[in-house]
Amino acid sequence: MENLLSQISEILSKTVLTLDEEVKVEQIVRLVGFVAVWLFGIAVFRRWFRRVFSKLKIADNLKNRIIAILFLITLILGISFAFKFSEINIDIFDKVFRYDLVKLFKSTTDSTEPTVDDPTDTPKPDLEEPTLTLANIFYAFAIIFGMFVLSKYTQWLLQNQVLQAFQIERHTQFIILRLIHFVMITIGVLISLRTIGMNFTSFAIIFGGLSIGIGFGLQNTVANLISGFILIFERPIKIGDLVEIMDVNIFGRVSSINLRSTVIMALDEKEIIVPNSNLITEPVHNLTHYNNRFRVRIPVGVSYDSDVIIVKNALLEAAAEHEEVIKEPTHEMENVTAPFVRFTSFGESSLDFELFVWIPDSFMRFDVASDLHFMVWDKLNKYNIRIPFPQRDVHFYPKQDNSSN
Repeated sequence: MENLLSQISEILSKTVLTLDEEVKVEQIVRLVGFVAVWLFGIAVFRRWFRRVFSKLKIADNLKNRIIAILFLITLILGISFAFKFSEINIDIFDKVFRYDLVKLFKSTTDSTEPTVDDPTDTPKPDLEEPTLTLANIFYAFAIIFGMFVLSKYTQWLLQNQVLQAFQIERHTQFIILRLIHFVMITIGVLISLRTIGMNFTSFAIIFGGLSIGIGFGLQNTVANLISGFILIFERPIKIGDLVEIMDVNIFGRVSSINLRSTVIMALDEKEIIVPNSNLITEPVHNLTHYNNRFRVRIPVGVSYDSDVIIVKNALLEAAAEHEEVIKEPTHEMENVTAPFVRFTSFGESSLDFELFVWIPDSFMRFDVASDLHFMVWDKLNKYNIRIPFPQRDVHFYPKQDNSSN
């Protein structure tokens, strides 16, 4: 038993790492054990906080965010306490995080070569060279993340407290908020690049060399980006517009316009992501570019023995009974007329009519068209007007038998 204890103590006293100070196995065991106990305690308190938040009737999204923040804070505190408990010097990690990574790529022979003093040389001022460290990289990402969060909060504040109070239209609000977002993210990126010691001259040279490859390899992406700026500033399509892309059979309302793609909310509440270049190069029907009105067309075919005047009156009665149909247009409604009927053609088996009505909301065109079909059917049955089936006359001619001749 004594031999076993002596072997265990010998193992625990062995040195694992030697940086500024020796780190023994015993310290590593104490560190891991403390972290394990701390994580178990975090799990217990997490369940307790969930019960408390449930009793307080806090929303699930807010509850999960608060618990996640508390978990990160307690985890960081636990790790710091674990290093204190295991008596491991944290200055080692500070030196690792502040080590200049540029030295890894420098040649060691540059500093060892002897130099000859030239009396004609003028002393150069000592310039502080930028350093690239893990700490600077972490600070750079933290700055970008902070600017992103600040941008989101600024957009929310402006949209709810300022832009809505001035009654600015929705698409103009979208452009203003997007510009603010791009400016703040750009500032954050520039500050972060400066933090890690990036030289903007070399940065421009690198992008100049990559521009040719970007032009050939990312043509579609660049085209979508340029199309996104065209959609935002030229405004052929705005937020809330009802659009129909004929070639790909997409119909819905525009919910957001991003740099690379546009999101269209379809009738079945599914979001369709369309590349911006498709909205620029392909024909798009914008049903609400100037106004939301739409003209519904209802084709009807009746039998030849029907009275055309009665048919016309029946169709107009159906239009007059629908609530969404515009009965009496005002002077402000250009090209909007009262419901009317056209006698279009003498068909092969029917007399063809079309009922034209205007509705105030183009998004309701399918529902209004369906209602009018039901109402027209009832009116035709009321006046004993038949809708004929297509008729075809087929003639059979007997084939002559040549053998009988």
